[in-house]
Amino acid sequence: MSTLSPETVRRIEDAAASLIAAGNPTPTNEQVRQHLGGGSLSHISPVMRAFRARQRETAADRMQALPPELMQLLTGQLGLLWQAACQQADTNTLGAREQADADIAQADQERDVSLLKVAQLESELAVLREVVTERDRLLVDVRELRADALPLREQVARLTTTGEHLTAQLAETKADLKEARGEIRHLQTELLALARQEPKSGKVNS
Repeated sequence: MSTLSPETVRRIEDAAASLIAAGNPTPTNEQVRQHLGGGSLSHISPVMRAFRARQRETAADRMQALPPELMQLLTGQLGLLWQAACQQADTNTLGAREQADADIAQADQERDVSLLKVAQLESELAVLREVVTERDRLLVDVRELRADALPLREQVARLTTTGEHLTAQLAETKADLKEARGEIRHLQTELLALARQEPKSGKVNS
């Protein structure tokens, strides 16, 4: 409070006095802050403590100056006001407690829903991990199969080349065989002709 300017202190006290004049005999620090339109409670609180102390001293001085009958009447009225304030505070506390219980129940329900969603997500994540693991295993198998297939492909390529070479050789052999058969038929024809000529030659000689 000692660090506050007199102008700030005066504004806080004026705000409290305005609230009292408007029918609020015990304005709270928050109500004063709202009336000011803002401010720090750490600044308002010490000013209000001093303000309330002066208010109590002023009220005590006024009470001492009153007649005993009026003093007794005011004391009774203050007691009734205090009881009403306590009852109102109890009602507000009960309402606040019921609201707090409702908020807690709603928070528990939302927490349970969130936990259920987390469990579902964890289950889906576990399934995805299994899928990824299976995919990785299949990729390893595919790589191994490719590695195993490479020698087979090379062997197939060699066999294909050999087959093509043998096919070419077979074609050449067939061509040679065809040519040989033609020559054989030609020789057979010539031999047959010679064989037919030999008897005629022998008859002439005789």
